[in-house]
Amino acid sequence: MSETSMFPTSSALNQQFSYLQQVLRSGDGQKEKQVNTTASLDSSTWRRNSLLFWCTFVIPVAIIGIGINFILNPVGASTAYGIPIHDPAAFPFMWVKGIRDIFSGLVVLSFLLRGDRRTTAILFALATLIPVGDGLVILAHLGFAPPLYIHWGTALYMAIVAAFLLRRKAA
Repeated sequence: MSETSMFPTSSALNQQFSYLQQVLRSGDGQKEKQVNTTASLDSSTWRRNSLLFWCTFVIPVAIIGIGINFILNPVGASTAYGIPIHDPAAFPFMWVKGIRDIFSGLVVLSFLLRGDRRTTAILFALATLIPVGDGLVILAHLGFAPPLYIHWGTALYMAIVAAFLLRRKAA
């Protein structure tokens, strides 16, 4: 082997250096803020200003707010849920529900903000079981009452958003 073939040429080094400069320049805020998606679902970028991003974003933020409400206002939150609880002895159960709601929202939100579309889509699809189950509890306790429609309406909304998250982009 000759000595020149062991080391890259100056033109090869210049190409690599200019590529690195482009990568660094694109990350310094001059470009629009974008989130990467998993290539298996969509090879493009997932823009934070897209309608799908915000339709997804609203659910974990809302469930975090609901969780905070269950911790700070268990009577009002349980009434809004559809099963009013006024006994202070039951408040710890409302606080536990609040903590779990906050955690659920943070899990989905963390993957969403990270730009992991595939994981967000799967978590979002699985999370539709929560409002469906809540609706079944309301149905068993109150029958066809307005809170049932809120829970199942949320489940339908989440299923539609999940379907859009899981779809593959046409080539």
